[in-house]
Amino acid sequence: MFKSLIFGIALAAIVVPGAASAQLAVPTPAPSAAPVARPTPEPERFLSVGGVVTGKTYNELAPGTTTGGFGLRAIDEIPIIGHDWAAQVGYTSFSYNHSANGALPNGVTFACPAHDPGCVTPIGYQVYDRTLSPGPMNYLNAFSAQDTDTQIGLGSKIAPYERYYISAGFLIRGFNYLNYSAQSGFGFGLDKLPDVDRALSVYGSFWDYFTVHSNYTGPTAAGLGALSAYPFNVNFRVFTYRLGATLRIPSTSFFVDLSAVGDRADSVGNGASSAQHNALLIGAGSRF
Repeated sequence: MFKSLIFGIALAAIVVPGAASAQLAVPTPAPSAAPVARPTPEPERFLSVGGVVTGKTYNELAPGTTTGGFGLRAIDEIPIIGHDWAAQVGYTSFSYNHSANGALPNGVTFACPAHDPGCVTPIGYQVYDRTLSPGPMNYLNAFSAQDTDTQIGLGSKIAPYERYYISAGFLIRGFNYLNYSAQSGFGFGLDKLPDVDRALSVYGSFWDYFTVHSNYTGPTAAGLGALSAYPFNVNFRVFTYRLGATLRIPSTSFFVDLSAVGDRADSVGNGASSAQHNALLIGAGSRF
């Protein structure tokens, strides 16, 4: 019995302190994982080209005429002293057919046939109407018209990772009819560039060109009197937009590009009319 008592005391001395220490021990918290730094995207350089699938044009020649054409765009992100800049060039051509009944030769006229789509409002019609009451019209026989937008810009990145830019740039508008001069002006825009290294990416841009202008010399005709060959300063405010998505082709540097592109030009001085283009483009591009 004495031996059993000694064994019990020894067993208690071994087990009880261990149990007490197990109950009183404070567990050591697991170390928290260090935050993983998000990698900075590499600078992006690409060129894309697309064709117009469907579109419309509204101006003095076209009352919502079906439009074709093509567009191209080049982007180059440039890191300079720890900050990203983006240089971009875009060109869009809108092509459409102007119709006419063929009743008159091309040129200025005071006897335009009623309801003939060949009758076109001239630049500076407000001045002609005030003086001549009513003023003349331009007669323009059927042909394939083309309007172009060329945009050149430089942007400063405003987000740490996503490609958001505030940009400044220049717009040049061109025309292949009625001796219209090219129009040009300065503006600002907000751009979300595509991430063409990703499987799928969306992008968009909106620009406001405050004053896009040109100098234009009106037609020469005896019936215009003092307004023959009259000089006009033509001014528009122009908005342009682009919304789209890119789909990368696996294991290549190429991608598919789908975009809705357009502009709106509001006449603010001597314009024949305000104008609008919109088009859906499908094309392809490549990273460099």
